[in-house]
Amino acid sequence: MSAWSIDRITQALSGAMWTFSSLPDDNSAATFVHRCFRRESWRKAGFRERILMYVALPFAPFVTLVLVIVFTALSGRAIKKQTGKGIIRQVREQIEIALQCTILPPWYYIFELHDDDKRQRASEYINRFEVKTCLYRILRDYNGGLPIPAERSTSCIKDKLCFLSRCRKFSITTVPVFLIVSKGKIKAIDWSGVGLPETDLFVKPLQGENGRNAMRWDYLGSGQYRRNDGKHTTAEEVLENLCKASRRRSFLVQPRLINHREVADLANGTLATVRVMSCRNERGEFEATNAVFRMAQNETVVVDNFHRGGVAASIHLHTGELGNGTCGAWGFTGEGWYERHHKTGVQILHRKLPCWTELLGLVRHAHERAFSDQVVIGWDVALLDSGPCMIGINKAPDLDMIQRIGRCPLGNERFGKLLAFNLKRTVEAMHQPF
Repeated sequence: MSAWSIDRITQALSGAMWTFSSLPDDNSAATFVHRCFRRESWRKAGFRERILMYVALPFAPFVTLVLVIVFTALSGRAIKKQTGKGIIRQVREQIEIALQCTILPPWYYIFELHDDDKRQRASEYINRFEVKTCLYRILRDYNGGLPIPAERSTSCIKDKLCFLSRCRKFSITTVPVFLIVSKGKIKAIDWSGVGLPETDLFVKPLQGENGRNAMRWDYLGSGQYRRNDGKHTTAEEVLENLCKASRRRSFLVQPRLINHREVADLANGTLATVRVMSCRNERGEFEATNAVFRMAQNETVVVDNFHRGGVAASIHLHTGELGNGTCGAWGFTGEGWYERHHKTGVQILHRKLPCWTELLGLVRHAHERAFSDQVVIGWDVALLDSGPCMIGINKAPDLDMIQRIGRCPLGNERFGKLLAFNLKRTVEAMHQPF
């Protein structure tokens, strides 16, 4: 099931559950964000979407119960072993949280709401469907309430070649592209030789997310390459296969990057990246609010995406120091937290990332100069021996990972306050009293 369908389904189900839930009677940023979502998602919903919410209403209790059964079966015993909290009590708490805060059972475990202190702050968590299906889009469409520039950067976010071109225009360090393979044809970009460069390569779709259809080819010498799944082939065969596959989707051929020597042991053979959240603040500047360090579980995996089973650890924003790590399997969160990488045994906790000040500077520079029409951005940055390197950008960054890894809701933290501030200004720009 795609992330899009998950977001749409949970939005419809949670929309139906608004009937049973109520928001705190306070002036907090989190409450404003939730109210803004409820009002704007209903206002913008078409006839079919409104009908879907009404149709989902009688099924909401049943679907919630099914989710309780499924996710308690996945994580309930592990949580009982860790905390001593019984299965029946976990089930009761999931139902209460769903009714009170429209937080569905999967997120009871993702956000560790079996912890009594965290559950007291359940209303402060921002649901992914709130931002991904509604609030991010409103902020983009109205530029956070500020004048909309003639040239928008949105089209350069999903298109990786456009992203590369924009980064170069504004002197943002990013990954070179050797070749583009599209519709069976090969176009050289940063490569003037014949065939493939004799070096390790990373191949990914020109348009796409979450590392899908990405491949790594390690150069073995004498024109031979080995794919990440162990397959051996020649340079000619690599290009031939890419040309065939490119009839369905276009590919970029780039050099394989290696992490900075001080964190290479954490990378586990796959490039580890830092996800940094940045947001426009009250002064119109761009501020980093949260950061997470992502690692792959093993070297056969070519990407470090958290929702594809990767390992992640929080980063202290001012010092660049890592917290405990945890896995990102969406359906199972019972493995808990660990000071060392659970596959390699490498120390994670208290490790300090190199070039941290430079990385934050790169993010601020990129947001201010190249993507200033985006209110919120999730940046993916790699730490190399040469310094920080921009890998990718996300205009609708997921908050599940940030809130789980940070072990804290974002609603009333700095990110939530900035989100509420920009939403208020946006609502005013839309000429809707709030």
